[in-house]
Amino acid sequence: MSLVRHAKSPFWYMSFMVSGKSIFRSTKTNNKALAQKIENETRKQMVEGIHFKKNEHISLQDIIKEFIDSRQGTKSLRKDEVYARKLLGFKTHNVTRKPVAVYGLDATMNFDELKTKDLFRLLSARKREGMSSSTIIQELLFINGLLKTAKQLGYMVPDINPCEFKKEHKLKTAKKAIRYLSADEETRLIAELEPKKDVKGWLPYSERTDEQRRQRQDTYDFVIALLDTGARYTEVSEIEWTQINLNQKMIRLVRGKVGNESTLYMTDRLYEVLLRRSLNKDSKQFVFTSKDGTARNYSPRALQTAIKNAGIKDCTFHTMRKTLASKLVRAGLSISDVSVILGHSTVATTQNYYASLSPAESSKRAVALLNV
Repeated sequence: MSLVRHAKSPFWYMSFMVSGKSIFRSTKTNNKALAQKIENETRKQMVEGIHFKKNEHISLQDIIKEFIDSRQGTKSLRKDEVYARKLLGFKTHNVTRKPVAVYGLDATMNFDELKTKDLFRLLSARKREGMSSSTIIQELLFINGLLKTAKQLGYMVPDINPCEFKKEHKLKTAKKAIRYLSADEETRLIAELEPKKDVKGWLPYSERTDEQRRQRQDTYDFVIALLDTGARYTEVSEIEWTQINLNQKMIRLVRGKVGNESTLYMTDRLYEVLLRRSLNKDSKQFVFTSKDGTARNYSPRALQTAIKNAGIKDCTFHTMRKTLASKLVRAGLSISDVSVILGHSTVATTQNYYASLSPAESSKRAVALLNV
């Protein structure tokens, strides 16, 4: 019998083989004597066939629970929980932590009834929601983890292969050159977003309705916020006034994706934007809102039009985040500092994306030290 400790968990884990199946799961206790008793009982039950329920069904929500239980104490637990919620049809609001509906599968369906067509519908929905190929691949790998867990516990499993599905639909995480706006592109984009600018398809500013003026101003302000904080779309769209401190020119950002918070100082132009909005609030709660006063929905049309009119290619809301990061790295700010500003879970993530932007600057600093 074997009990092991996991580096990221206070609990003891049981690890053994039964009928050729490898069992590794948390005992959910840090008491070794109690953990040993739990392992003994678990092994006994499995040998007697209580845990290995041959040819028995298990629902999607139950196999997800089994999988999440097996991931306790691992570094990927938080991300696994995110994919679990999304697969069941909801995600958690960054600030309020309340559930927000997204496309999901039937929680009560038998897991073995999952079909390739269900994966295709999931893929299509995630693309509509603006998910990147990398994020979709991670969700498919999560489903693959459910398959392995169901097999390990002896439940019936669906005749699907998420990994093959990924290949068939040419989902790749191939590393691409970082797309960020040059100084000239940023200037042209801001000029196109100028609220009072005459735009094809719009009435002159003096003839626009209050709602039309609000929409133009909102897109301009939103892009400034993205460019000057480097935050993710939802981190800005769901920001509340309670997170804004105009006196100290500080913003407390809630990083829903990685489960942490960052406090950032405002640039002068971002301060001007937020000060103006604070004097004429559309909502007492959210800084950026939809018509009904709730947090701003994903609405890229105005930005896409401005991008097209400015003659800019391959640019999305997320490009704003990469633009700030690239500016900071090329200006000589350390990767660790940039990582804090971006709210990455680890410095390694920032290193992977942005270290290549400053090889010359790194060499210059090294030579300066050697020449002292």
